[in-house]
Amino acid sequence: MGFSTVLVISLAAGVILIVGGGLMMYMANLVRSAYEIKVQINTEVEERLTKMGDDLDKKSRWIKRDLLEEIEKIKAALQTDNARKMEELTGSLRQKVDGFEALLHSERAEWVKAVEQDRHAIATLDGRMKSATKQSKKTDEPAPQSEPGAPTLAGETPKPAPPPAPPARASGPTPVGDFLQELGNGTR
Repeated sequence: MGFSTVLVISLAAGVILIVGGGLMMYMANLVRSAYEIKVQINTEVEERLTKMGDDLDKKSRWIKRDLLEEIEKIKAALQTDNARKMEELTGSLRQKVDGFEALLHSERAEWVKAVEQDRHAIATLDGRMKSATKQSKKTDEPAPQSEPGAPTLAGETPKPAPPPAPPARASGPTPVGDFLQELGNGTR
């Protein structure tokens, strides 16, 4: 082997070593670049995810606040609507109660008037009864006689006069006139 062959082989080996070394360095640079790109992508993804999470938190807080405001508005609207409905119901109920009270007062006035009329009628009947008993006593009284138990002209002995009516009892049931007065006055 000659010097030129050794030189060519040496040059070829040198070129292969240089090209191989260059390829190795190139591959190392590619791997390092890929790793840096991966790290950079991961950091960007994490940054964007945290930013998206923050944005979502803000938006969820806004939505929550808006929902709470809407719920408060709905509550207020429902309360006013319920108050209005209750006012309508109680208003009509109050009108009915007032109507019933007026009807009750008018019926009570009619009852009082009827009781007063009945009292007047009872007083009138009582007066007539007393006058009728007085008249019957006058007509039932026999002519004055000289002696009690003495025979009359017809030869009969007159019957003794009936005993006077017993006085009214102080205790016992209330007379009808007093009861009606108490009823009209609302006592008892």
